Amino acid sequence: MEKVTLHSKKLHIRKTGVVTDINLYTTIGEAGNSALAVKDGRTTVYAKLGLPTDSLASPLRVRKSGNTYAVLTATAEPVSTPLFAYTLSNEYLNHGVVGAIYGDRYASPTTFTVQANKIIYLNGEAAVFGFLQGTNSRLVLSQYTGSSINLRPNKIIDPFAANWSPPLTEQTWNDVANLHAITAKDPWLCATSYDLSRIAVVNMNNNYQEVRSYQFPTAWPAISLPATARSHGERLTIVGNYLYALFTVNTEGQTTPYSNSFVVKLLFDRAAGMLMYMKHLEVGKNALTLEHFNNKLYICCIGGSQKEGNSNPETCLDIIDLATFTKTTVLKSAGMNGNISSITIADKEHAYIFMGNYDADYTNMIGGVYHTTIANIIEPVFWSKVLDVNNSGRFWGVYNDSNHLWFARGKSIEIFPSLPVGPASSVKSFNLTNLGMSEGDIKSVSRIL
Repeated sequence: MEKVTLHSKKLHIRKTGVVTDINLYTTIGEAGNSALAVKDGRTTVYAKLGLPTDSLASPLRVRKSGNTYAVLTATAEPVSTPLFAYTLSNEYLNHGVVGAIYGDRYASPTTFTVQANKIIYLNGEAAVFGFLQGTNSRLVLSQYTGSSINLRPNKIIDPFAANWSPPLTEQTWNDVANLHAITAKDPWLCATSYDLSRIAVVNMNNNYQEVRSYQFPTAWPAISLPATARSHGERLTIVGNYLYALFTVNTEGQTTPYSNSFVVKLLFDRAAGMLMYMKHLEVGKNALTLEHFNNKLYICCIGGSQKEGNSNPETCLDIIDLATFTKTTVLKSAGMNGNISSITIADKEHAYIFMGNYDADYTNMIGGVYHTTIANIIEPVFWSKVLDVNNSGRFWGVYNDSNHLWFARGKSIEIFPSLPVGPASSVKSFNLTNLGMSEGDIKSVSRIL
């Protein structure tokens, strides 16, 4: 087992003249999911919590949920924990399941395992989304019904629990049909609906009940769309005191044609759980991501509808500088194929972008995954291809767990031995059978925070 890589700084506690050093970890999973969150500038890091009688207990004590815990000087030997959750659907879209991939993020992915079918008897449109409630890792498991009225309750799950059923609670959010994204900052969770194009605000401390919602664009008169337009909630993220929301727009109310997408900046009053419009910015057509890194948002824009045989000429990567709320548009270099569809950023040296489009008969996705640094992300000529893509499936995306690149390749999930900077091969691949179904498709993938 590899040695745990720690945060670059330690927490120092002085008591009766004795200084105790406490290791800090970059994710809550590394700290074992029971942790004290600490701010190092703008970065949140975590110290492990344990019993006051633990041999690794420091003098520092904290109260949590009415109990007293010790801040431990370090974690014990790393153990296998849930890293990613996923949902599957059969080919008829009438049955789905949820499962998880487990491992030690500091070990080789060859040791990673699957616990399939954590919950079965889901419908064929189940999707999973990870978030933090304070320092506790949580999942929302939604089941889209195709209706904006007859909704199924969302299941709130503790992914570190041995059994995911029954869930911690179940709650219906009336303004969220076809959940597409969530983001949370205690005690509030915000969710957006593709079908209804709304942002719902949920009180996590009151059994996850919805308390209010905001309709795009009518809640914010500064945004004007044609009367025929139909909009869709796509992504959300909270940075500091602001919520950023991404919406796509079809100008004629159908799935085509697309017009520019919108990123809306909202002041988040956490005392009341209210959102106040600040400004908005138009970005590319059919935007799919809202990746935050170092006070910038990275938005992959397909450039229109997903088409067979070729990519869209307007596909791009829009980068919003949150300090000025202005954008930089990045276009593909000559020879690059596919729509810019997915991005994940592990650190300033490791960003990955997936580009692809379906072939002429809509069978295979053709494209590739590229590596770049943040310094070079605006210059695609310096990007390097990590792998080629030419296979079937309906779900695609790049992810990371800080130490490994993950790729949802249509009907499989592949994990690489590191964060590659050039051509690479995965060392672990989970196909549909491994994940829990003999046929069908991956429907969603979410990192467990």
